Amino acid sequence: MHEYILEMQDIRKSFFGVEVLHGVSLQFKAGEVYGLVGENGAGKSTLMNIIGGVFPADSGGMLLNGEKYKPVTPRDARDARIAFIHQELNLFSNLTVAENLYIDQLPKNAIQAVDYKHMRREGGERLKSLGLDISPNALVSDLPMGIRQTVEIAKALLMNARIILFDEPTTSLSQKEKEYLFATIRALKESGVAVVYISHILEDVFELCDRVSVLRDGALIGTRERDELNKDDIVSMMVGRKLEHAYPVVEKEIGEVLLTVKDVQAPPMVKGCSLELRRGEVLGIFGLMGAGRTEFVRAVYGIDPLKGGSILFDGESIQKPAPKDCISRGIAFISEDRRGEGLLMPKPVDDNLILAKIDDIATPMMKIVPNAVVDKLTDISIQELRIRVSNKKLQMATNLSGGNQQKVVVGKWLMLEPKMLIMDEPTRGVDVGAKYEIYSLILDLAKRGSAVLCISSEMEELMGICDRILIMANGRFTGEVHKGSFDPKTIMNYALQGGEENG
Repeated sequence: MHEYILEMQDIRKSFFGVEVLHGVSLQFKAGEVYGLVGENGAGKSTLMNIIGGVFPADSGGMLLNGEKYKPVTPRDARDARIAFIHQELNLFSNLTVAENLYIDQLPKNAIQAVDYKHMRREGGERLKSLGLDISPNALVSDLPMGIRQTVEIAKALLMNARIILFDEPTTSLSQKEKEYLFATIRALKESGVAVVYISHILEDVFELCDRVSVLRDGALIGTRERDELNKDDIVSMMVGRKLEHAYPVVEKEIGEVLLTVKDVQAPPMVKGCSLELRRGEVLGIFGLMGAGRTEFVRAVYGIDPLKGGSILFDGESIQKPAPKDCISRGIAFISEDRRGEGLLMPKPVDDNLILAKIDDIATPMMKIVPNAVVDKLTDISIQELRIRVSNKKLQMATNLSGGNQQKVVVGKWLMLEPKMLIMDEPTRGVDVGAKYEIYSLILDLAKRGSAVLCISSEMEELMGICDRILIMANGRFTGEVHKGSFDPKTIMNYALQGGEENG
């Protein structure tokens, strides 16, 4: 029996001529939860992709139970019983839950036809073990993001993996779902499975992990036992400096009402919501998963059908909201689904950054986009947001780390300097240093008179940047708290009310 189930030895990897991993060596033990942290672009996902057979290392090697391990494809990793739960989900939205669970290993009956009965029965049992009371026959496209994430985890557990790599697994989960996930991870540990846990949520790392390694700029900074570290130690190792404050302080003025929403309805999730948003104000919306937060802003923006209510923006009535019309009015929207709705994944970084600005900079007659202007604007955005990209014209959005993808989405909309910015989970998958930078840009935008509407599952984040927080439950606003009176217990009590009143 080898001490380490998997060893990575002096791993190096380059993209577009730029080395992104500089001789990293890691060792994972069976029956251990191993934490891997670092800023966006530090190399965490690249290491995991090498383990998972997504692409090979340029040099160095790996040992699996003391024997040479060199996967060429993800199937090689699966055959070695190594499961990889990506930050961005790998589910087929047009298939059922059961079909997704067994897509790599469809069970057959006696006549060699797909055994759907077995899939539904065993898949349903696995889902229940994770605390999910959903039908195996449900279409994935009909499920919220958090439920989809748990389906992905169930898919990995079905293969009886001996090593499971989790890349930001809790970013789409409710507190209850996260508790089930943690219980599952602890049970996996007790059964001898090696768990590698990548997360920007340091509280989760301290709660779960036995050892923690920190990467910075593609190099291993250090590995320590969890009890030897505190949060400040990890942050310092990650960013190379101490962060004195988690949230920036910006002096700004709140002006007149810019947006008025009255009795907006978008069944079945939104049951009559009203709010006012002022220039220079950052207004947060908090609620538990399923409260209707995302559905509310999608209806206001015209992404989903609006069935009732009225919207007044900048003195003008919006009868039938539509994204194109909202953009022309100066309203920007950062979706929680950056891959599906926020980015053109096969396009390079500079194309994505300039996407929303093209009409503004194109020449009036010929509609030609000047390259010099594009270069200047995208260079500024990359610098301000510290986007880790080796070549903005060659590197595709799909090849960025999850956090850097999110920063490209934020940069795209901030480039417009919108009158109003709607953000749905704006810092999901973003490291602690980059979060501060995004907060600073948001607050600076508000200081210049823009209005910001921010949805977040992180209560602390909303309390750190917002002037007011509206709390939502069961499709209605149930409470409102103002800066200076923020209290986690009060906010959570409103979130648990069940929508008995509308704020």
